[in-house]
Amino acid sequence: MKREGYYRIGEVSKITGISKDTLHFYNKIGLVVPDYTDPENQYRYYSRWNMWQLDIVAVCRKLSIPLEQVKKMMAQRDNGKVVEMMMAYREEALRQSEYYRQVAEDLLWYKEENQAMMENRQRSEIQVKWLPAETVLAGSVERNAVSYHADLQQAAKEELAHARSIRRKYGYVLDGSRMAAGQVVKVREYLRLPDTRFTCVAPENRYTLPEGYYAVVPVRIENEQADFTPLLDWLDAHGETPEVVFAEEMGLQLFGYLSDYACEVKVLLKKAK
Repeated sequence: MKREGYYRIGEVSKITGISKDTLHFYNKIGLVVPDYTDPENQYRYYSRWNMWQLDIVAVCRKLSIPLEQVKKMMAQRDNGKVVEMMMAYREEALRQSEYYRQVAEDLLWYKEENQAMMENRQRSEIQVKWLPAETVLAGSVERNAVSYHADLQQAAKEELAHARSIRRKYGYVLDGSRMAAGQVVKVREYLRLPDTRFTCVAPENRYTLPEGYYAVVPVRIENEQADFTPLLDWLDAHGETPEVVFAEEMGLQLFGYLSDYACEVKVLLKKAK
Protein backbone atom coordinates (compact mmCIF):
# COMPACT_ATOMS: atom_id res chain seq x y z
CA MET A 1 0.00 0.00 0.00
CA LYS A 2 1.04 3.59 -0.65
CA ARG A 3 2.59 5.17 2.42
CA GLU A 4 1.11 8.42 3.71
CA GLY A 5 3.04 11.46 2.52
CA TYR A 6 4.62 9.61 -0.41
CA TYR A 7 3.81 10.00 -4.11
CA ARG A 8 4.19 7.91 -7.26
CA ILE A 9 6.00 9.42 -10.22
CA GLY A 10 2.76 10.03 -12.11
CA GLU A 11 1.34 11.98 -9.19
CA VAL A 12 4.53 14.02 -8.84
CA SER A 13 4.43 14.85 -12.54
CA LYS A 14 0.83 16.12 -12.26
CA ILE A 15 1.53 18.13 -9.12
CA THR A 16 4.79 19.76 -10.29
CA GLY A 17 4.29 19.91 -14.05
CA ILE A 18 7.63 18.14 -14.54
CA SER A 19 7.42 15.36 -17.12
CA LYS A 20 7.99 11.73 -16.18
CA ASP A 21 10.98 11.58 -18.54
CA THR A 22 12.59 14.52 -16.75
CA LEU A 23 11.91 12.96 -13.34
CA HIS A 24 13.50 9.70 -14.53
CA PHE A 25 16.49 11.72 -15.78
CA TYR A 26 16.86 13.55 -12.46
CA ASN A 27 16.82 10.16 -10.73
CA LYS A 28 19.38 8.71 -13.14
CA ILE A 29 21.92 11.50 -12.56
CA GLY A 30 21.35 11.45 -8.81
CA LEU A 31 19.80 14.92 -8.64
CA VAL A 32 16.44 13.97 -7.12
CA VAL A 33 16.21 10.31 -6.09
CA PRO A 34 12.89 8.98 -4.73
CA ASP A 35 13.24 8.52 -0.98
CA TYR A 36 11.35 5.25 -0.63
CA THR A 37 11.28 1.98 -2.57
CA ASP A 38 8.54 -0.52 -1.76
CA PRO A 39 10.34 -3.83 -0.97
CA GLU A 40 7.44 -5.90 -2.30
CA ASN A 41 6.89 -4.37 -5.74
CA GLN A 42 9.97 -2.12 -6.07
CA TYR A 43 7.80 0.90 -6.78
CA ARG A 44 9.56 4.13 -5.99
CA TYR A 45 7.89 6.88 -4.04
CA TYR A 46 8.75 10.56 -3.68
CA SER A 47 8.66 12.06 -0.20
CA ARG A 48 7.79 15.58 0.90
CA TRP A 49 11.55 16.26 0.97
CA ASN A 50 11.76 15.14 -2.66
CA MET A 51 8.96 17.53 -3.54
CA TRP A 52 10.90 20.34 -1.89
CA GLN A 53 14.02 19.29 -3.82
CA LEU A 54 12.10 19.50 -7.09
CA ASP A 55 10.92 22.97 -6.15
CA ILE A 56 14.54 24.02 -5.58
CA VAL A 57 15.57 22.51 -8.92
CA ALA A 58 12.75 24.35 -10.72
CA VAL A 59 13.89 27.67 -9.25
CA CYS A 60 17.51 27.02 -10.21
CA ARG A 61 16.57 26.00 -13.76
CA LYS A 62 14.67 29.26 -14.20
CA LEU A 63 17.92 30.98 -13.25
CA SER A 64 19.70 28.93 -15.96
CA ILE A 65 21.99 27.28 -13.42
CA PRO A 66 23.49 24.07 -14.92
CA LEU A 67 22.24 20.82 -13.41
CA GLU A 68 25.71 19.84 -12.19
CA GLN A 69 25.87 23.06 -10.17
CA VAL A 70 22.33 22.49 -8.90
CA LYS A 71 23.39 19.04 -7.75
CA LYS A 72 26.33 20.52 -5.82
CA MET A 73 24.03 23.10 -4.24
CA MET A 74 21.60 20.38 -3.16
CA ALA A 75 24.44 18.39 -1.61
CA GLN A 76 25.56 21.37 0.48
CA ARG A 77 22.41 21.55 2.59
CA ASP A 78 23.89 24.80 3.83
CA ASN A 79 21.88 27.87 2.97
CA GLY A 80 24.85 30.18 3.50
CA LYS A 81 26.94 28.31 0.94
CA VAL A 82 23.99 28.13 -1.42
CA VAL A 83 23.63 31.91 -1.19
CA GLU A 84 27.31 32.29 -2.14
CA MET A 85 26.79 30.13 -5.22
CA MET A 86 23.63 32.03 -6.10
CA MET A 87 25.50 35.36 -5.93
CA ALA A 88 28.07 34.04 -8.38
CA TYR A 89 25.27 33.33 -10.82
CA ARG A 90 23.81 36.75 -10.15
CA GLU A 91 27.06 38.29 -11.39
CA GLU A 92 26.87 36.14 -14.50
CA ALA A 93 23.24 37.15 -15.03
CA LEU A 94 24.21 40.82 -14.84
CA ARG A 95 27.00 40.23 -17.35
CA GLN A 96 24.60 38.48 -19.71
CA SER A 97 22.08 41.28 -19.26
CA GLU A 98 24.70 43.86 -20.26
CA TYR A 99 25.69 41.72 -23.24
CA TYR A 100 22.15 41.50 -24.60
CA ARG A 101 21.57 45.20 -23.95
CA GLN A 102 24.59 45.88 -26.17
CA VAL A 103 23.24 43.50 -28.82
CA ALA A 104 19.87 45.28 -28.80
CA GLU A 105 21.55 48.68 -29.16
CA ASP A 106 23.77 47.42 -31.99
CA LEU A 107 20.78 46.05 -33.89
CA LEU A 108 19.05 49.43 -33.62
CA TRP A 109 22.27 51.18 -34.68
CA TYR A 110 22.49 49.04 -37.81
CA LYS A 111 18.90 49.89 -38.74
CA GLU A 112 19.47 53.61 -38.18
CA GLU A 113 22.74 53.57 -40.13
CA ASN A 114 21.06 51.83 -43.05
CA GLN A 115 18.23 54.36 -43.01
CA ALA A 116 20.69 57.26 -42.94
CA MET A 117 22.62 55.71 -45.81
CA MET A 118 19.50 55.46 -47.97
CA GLU A 119 18.57 59.06 -47.20
CA ASN A 120 22.08 60.45 -47.75
CA ARG A 121 22.44 58.70 -51.11
CA GLN A 122 19.74 61.05 -52.36
CA ARG A 123 21.63 64.11 -51.09
CA SER A 124 24.21 65.89 -53.24
CA GLU A 125 24.78 69.30 -51.63
CA ILE A 126 28.16 70.10 -50.11
CA GLN A 127 28.17 70.77 -46.38
CA VAL A 128 30.94 72.38 -44.35
CA LYS A 129 31.49 70.65 -41.01
CA TRP A 130 33.96 71.11 -38.18
CA LEU A 131 35.28 67.69 -37.18
CA PRO A 132 37.49 67.05 -34.14
CA ALA A 133 40.70 65.03 -34.37
CA GLU A 134 40.05 61.31 -34.06
CA THR A 135 42.34 58.30 -33.75
CA VAL A 136 41.45 55.40 -36.00
CA LEU A 137 42.87 51.96 -36.65
CA ALA A 138 44.69 51.89 -40.00
CA GLY A 139 46.31 49.34 -42.25
CA SER A 140 49.76 49.62 -43.73
CA VAL A 141 50.57 52.71 -45.78
CA GLU A 142 52.70 50.66 -48.17
CA ARG A 143 51.11 48.76 -51.05
CA ASN A 144 51.98 45.11 -51.32
CA ALA A 145 50.47 41.89 -52.60
CA VAL A 146 47.92 41.87 -49.78
CA SER A 147 44.71 43.83 -50.37
CA TYR A 148 44.11 46.96 -48.31
CA HIS A 149 41.16 45.37 -46.56
CA ALA A 150 43.05 42.15 -45.71
CA ASP A 151 45.94 44.26 -44.43
CA LEU A 152 43.59 46.24 -42.21
CA GLN A 153 41.86 43.09 -40.99
CA GLN A 154 45.21 41.66 -39.96
CA ALA A 155 46.07 44.82 -38.02
CA ALA A 156 42.60 44.94 -36.43
CA LYS A 157 42.18 41.22 -35.71
CA GLU A 158 42.89 41.30 -31.98
CA GLU A 159 41.07 44.59 -31.40
CA LEU A 160 37.94 43.35 -33.19
CA ALA A 161 38.08 40.06 -31.28
CA HIS A 162 37.81 42.00 -28.00
CA ALA A 163 35.31 44.61 -29.23
CA ARG A 164 31.98 44.46 -27.40
CA SER A 165 30.03 46.20 -30.15
CA ILE A 166 29.64 45.66 -33.90
CA ARG A 167 29.67 49.42 -34.42
CA ARG A 168 32.38 50.28 -36.88
CA LYS A 169 32.94 52.38 -39.97
CA TYR A 170 35.44 51.73 -42.72
CA GLY A 171 37.13 54.63 -44.43
CA TYR A 172 39.91 55.39 -46.89
CA VAL A 173 42.57 57.99 -47.43
CA LEU A 174 42.19 58.99 -51.09
CA ASP A 175 44.64 60.35 -53.63
CA GLY A 176 43.09 63.78 -54.22
CA SER A 177 44.99 64.29 -57.50
CA ARG A 178 43.02 61.46 -59.14
CA MET A 179 39.58 62.83 -58.33
CA ALA A 180 39.41 65.01 -61.45
CA ALA A 181 39.61 61.84 -63.56
CA GLY A 182 36.80 60.30 -61.52
CA GLN A 183 39.13 57.71 -60.05
CA VAL A 184 38.85 56.42 -56.48
CA VAL A 185 42.46 55.64 -55.59
CA LYS A 186 42.84 54.44 -52.01
CA VAL A 187 46.14 55.19 -50.35
CA ARG A 188 45.20 53.63 -47.01
CA GLU A 189 42.20 52.01 -45.35
CA TYR A 190 41.12 52.76 -41.80
CA LEU A 191 38.53 51.66 -39.29
CA ARG A 192 36.63 53.77 -36.77
CA LEU A 193 35.55 52.06 -33.57
CA PRO A 194 33.61 53.44 -30.55
CA ASP A 195 36.53 52.67 -28.23
CA THR A 196 39.67 54.47 -29.43
CA ARG A 197 42.04 53.15 -26.75
CA PHE A 198 43.18 50.37 -29.11
CA THR A 199 44.91 48.28 -26.46
CA CYS A 200 45.69 45.49 -28.95
CA VAL A 201 47.02 47.61 -31.83
CA ALA A 202 50.62 48.39 -32.75
CA PRO A 203 51.55 52.11 -32.81
CA GLU A 204 52.14 52.06 -36.58
CA ASN A 205 48.51 51.02 -37.05
CA ARG A 206 47.13 54.07 -35.27
CA TYR A 207 46.29 57.03 -37.46
CA THR A 208 44.86 60.42 -36.50
CA LEU A 209 42.27 62.10 -38.67
CA PRO A 210 43.11 65.82 -38.33
CA GLU A 211 40.68 68.29 -36.85
CA GLY A 212 39.38 71.14 -38.95
CA TYR A 213 36.70 72.24 -41.32
CA TYR A 214 35.77 69.75 -44.02
CA ALA A 215 33.73 69.93 -47.20
CA VAL A 216 31.49 66.88 -46.93
CA VAL A 217 29.31 65.23 -49.58
CA PRO A 218 27.88 61.75 -50.15
CA VAL A 219 29.29 60.02 -53.22
CA ARG A 220 28.31 56.80 -54.94
CA ILE A 221 31.29 54.68 -55.93
CA GLU A 222 30.95 52.13 -58.74
CA ASN A 223 33.90 49.95 -59.72
CA GLU A 224 36.25 52.43 -58.04
CA GLN A 225 34.88 55.30 -60.14
CA ALA A 226 32.85 58.28 -58.92
CA ASP A 227 31.59 61.65 -60.09
CA PHE A 228 33.48 64.19 -58.01
CA THR A 229 32.52 67.10 -60.27
CA PRO A 230 30.11 68.89 -57.86
CA LEU A 231 32.68 68.67 -55.04
CA LEU A 232 35.60 69.78 -57.23
CA ASP A 233 33.59 72.71 -58.64
CA TRP A 234 32.74 73.81 -55.09
CA LEU A 235 36.37 73.56 -53.99
CA ASP A 236 37.53 75.52 -57.03
CA ALA A 237 34.96 78.26 -56.39
CA HIS A 238 36.26 78.54 -52.80
CA GLY A 239 39.94 78.46 -53.74
CA GLU A 240 40.57 75.03 -52.21
CA THR A 241 42.69 72.13 -53.49
CA PRO A 242 41.75 68.54 -52.52
CA GLU A 243 44.97 67.50 -50.77
CA VAL A 244 43.73 65.65 -47.65
CA VAL A 245 40.73 63.57 -48.68
CA PHE A 246 38.87 60.84 -46.84
CA ALA A 247 36.04 58.60 -48.04
CA GLU A 248 34.08 56.93 -45.27
CA GLU A 249 31.55 54.20 -45.94
CA MET A 250 28.05 54.99 -44.74
CA GLY A 251 27.15 52.61 -41.95
CA LEU A 252 28.24 48.98 -41.98
CA GLN A 253 27.36 47.86 -45.48
CA LEU A 254 27.34 44.07 -45.47
CA PHE A 255 26.28 43.53 -49.07
CA GLY A 256 26.97 45.11 -52.43
CA TYR A 257 29.91 47.19 -51.26
CA LEU A 258 32.61 45.72 -53.48
CA SER A 259 31.43 47.26 -56.74
CA ASP A 260 28.69 49.70 -55.75
CA TYR A 261 28.66 51.44 -52.39
CA ALA A 262 28.01 54.81 -50.80
CA CYS A 263 30.66 56.89 -49.08
CA GLU A 264 30.78 60.26 -47.41
CA VAL A 265 33.74 62.09 -48.96
CA LYS A 266 35.44 64.63 -46.69
CA VAL A 267 38.02 67.16 -47.89
CA LEU A 268 40.05 69.02 -45.27
CA LEU A 269 39.85 72.76 -45.99
CA LYS A 270 42.99 74.84 -45.61
CA LYS A 271 41.17 78.13 -45.33
CA ALA A 272 39.46 78.94 -42.03
CA LYS A 273 35.71 79.28 -42.22
